[in-house]
Amino acid sequence: MACIGCPYLQNYDLIWRGTTDPDLMCVMLWCCAGPELQVRRGDEILVDEFFSTKALVYERAEQLRDGTFPSPAPATAESAQR
Repeated sequence: MACIGCPYLQNYDLIWRGTTDPDLMCVMLWCCAGPELQVRRGDEILVDEFFSTKALVYERAEQLRDGTFPSPAPATAESAQR
């Protein structure tokens, strides 16, 4: 999600949509911190990453097009205490 410092709007640029899963899509949002890439399935955000340039967003989007998304890191006792 966009940083707290700027108003978060639901406006985005669609980069690609899943061919076999029409609910799967990759979008680019804009924020004061820079461009943000999200891969969404319906209302669920599967990937959420910030980048320094728009070109890097498109490069990463192509890497994710095959549908292989990183799994969220499991919570550890140390991270749960933060």
